[in-house]
Amino acid sequence: MPEMDKAQLIELLEFPRKRILQSMELNSCPHAGFFNTSDEECLNCHQGMECIWMNHNDELVAVEEKSVKEIKQQLLIAVDFIDSNLTPHHLSRRNCECDNCSWLRKTQKLLAIDYSD
Repeated sequence: MPEMDKAQLIELLEFPRKRILQSMELNSCPHAGFFNTSDEECLNCHQGMECIWMNHNDELVAVEEKSVKEIKQQLLIAVDFIDSNLTPHHLSRRNCECDNCSWLRKTQKLLAIDYSD
């Protein structure tokens, strides 16, 4: 896969970063959103998956050093997150032009291009 496509994949991570951060309640988090695998509180927290995803994909992580396959996998997780947070109003996603639905269509289209990596 050409480097240009990897750059597009990395760019797509920006939207779910914002959405996931907006959804998180970090006021009572003893680790400020940094998942700690040895902390019982983290292991039982309802935001565990969001923290893990952010810890692997936030702006401080060198995602450009990840393989295309790894980035695609993280985008698939983000697609599931964004999709699961849509309201019933979004049942006709093909016609919806909101930021969430637009990002989902763009990302799904790009991810469907090539799964051979």
